[in-house]
Amino acid sequence: MIYSLTIAPSIDYSLNLGEKGLKVDGVNRPEGVKFTLGGKGITVSRMLKNLKLESIPIIATGGTIGKNIRRLVEKDFKKAIFLPTEKNSRLDVMITGPHEDTRFDPMAPKVTKAGLSRMFSYLRTTLKKGDILILSGSLGQEDKTLYATIIDKLSKKNIYVFLDTIDQALTNALASHPFMIKPNDEELGDILGKTMTTESDILTGGEELKAKGPRSVLVTLGRKGAYYFSEDGHIYHCSNAVGTQVSAVGAGDSSIAGFIKGFSEGKSIQETLQYAMAAGGATAFSDGLGSYKLWKSLIPQIHVTTIK
Repeated sequence: MIYSLTIAPSIDYSLNLGEKGLKVDGVNRPEGVKFTLGGKGITVSRMLKNLKLESIPIIATGGTIGKNIRRLVEKDFKKAIFLPTEKNSRLDVMITGPHEDTRFDPMAPKVTKAGLSRMFSYLRTTLKKGDILILSGSLGQEDKTLYATIIDKLSKKNIYVFLDTIDQALTNALASHPFMIKPNDEELGDILGKTMTTESDILTGGEELKAKGPRSVLVTLGRKGAYYFSEDGHIYHCSNAVGTQVSAVGAGDSSIAGFIKGFSEGKSIQETLQYAMAAGGATAFSDGLGSYKLWKSLIPQIHVTTIK
């Protein structure tokens, strides 16, 4: 079974500027406005659902906004697990468009002690060998060692942990050996304290990051595709899908869902990487998460090259 954990979910208030750029200190007239469910872990679960894979989301919610989050989650996931927070869940503001991805993300509230206790108890008693756990997104006001603690406590279960986060939440968990992490090139440079400007920088940096503990690393490069540093020491480059970008929101989360789709179905690493990049592209080319039909149509576009 696949499980996702979202400590910092949100209701996302999206303002689509279309082809217009953002005017700072001026009036902006969005072409589209919508409220959607946000949070990286739950977004991966929602894309997995589009890809016809079942998952169980574990989500921290509280207050009025939390009730709305719960209502939206329960429409698609009857087995979702909810953890109470000390204060109201967050409302994010996102300014989007083909050339715009600006976000205002307040810090998420702390999970109550009872909520954390329930989370650890559920993970300890439910997860089994071979299960997949997605730890994705920021930790809000939680201790930045939380992801590391979760991985360490579950280490004897032989599960596969996909970790997608940033800053201390990520660096603290590297030595706990998550199965895969997914920084972009800028985040890779931040972790290593270096500037990633060339292909050589990224290839060297990816191997250096992998040596810090994660079993594999997927470094995304925006329009330039991605590099995958596999557990067995091989390095692969994946091209991007070609299409018209509507919004980048959720594309990275969708690529994780695509990777998990291929991995859980026992596909080759080349096919799995095609699944990942096609899923990211399907969402980037859509108003919302990409559909199964669009994802399938993009797979043949993705070229995977063995670098090492």
